[in-house]
Amino acid sequence: MDGKDRRSSQELAREFMARGDSQGWFEELYRQAEGDPSFVPWADLQPSPLLLQLLDAHLPKPDGPAVVVGCGLGDDAEELARRGLSVTAFDLSETAINWCHERWPDSPVDYRAADLLHLPAEMHGRFGLVVEINTLQAVPDALRLRMFAPLAGMLAPGGRLVVICRVREEGERIEGPPWALCRSELDMLTADHGLENERFELLSDGEDPPRVRYVTVFRRPPA
Repeated sequence: MDGKDRRSSQELAREFMARGDSQGWFEELYRQAEGDPSFVPWADLQPSPLLLQLLDAHLPKPDGPAVVVGCGLGDDAEELARRGLSVTAFDLSETAINWCHERWPDSPVDYRAADLLHLPAEMHGRFGLVVEINTLQAVPDALRLRMFAPLAGMLAPGGRLVVICRVREEGERIEGPPWALCRSELDMLTADHGLENERFELLSDGEDPPRVRYVTVFRRPPA
């Protein structure tokens, strides 16, 4: 497919949302990319630098397996596996998951197509580490609020949830995607879903131009 025929991710998202489908554009975007990662705006083909900082300096090795939410092309999942973790990684897009298998044919990561809002029961309460980077900000506010419960629900007692996302001021209106998060939204993970806040930072992502992101760690209290 010639680049001139490709629509931007924002155009795709708005087209699907106009039909009442807030998530269908992910699969369509990966399908249209036809194996070209430059067409996927969040595909950097390397692990998140902010995740690496957390892993190197702040996060203890989890007692249980890890899961990467909205894993995209798999770089964060592969980094966790490289560090010796047992890793599951899922994405709503089956094309993205097939792409992961092509990139990492001998990977120990359990890649699977799955919807965060309709996870199999086996994923509930199982993980010592849940990693969510840029997935919450890729969906509009009303849908995002429904994602907090299953995110928290994947944690085993004592497990940690990492959320890294763009920052929005309280009351600020944004024409997404992406739809950056405000502090009060993330606070719902503690107020409404039983987690403790261990780390809450504002850090530059080092991109050009740089953007400030929330880098957060939540923990489910031990049993």
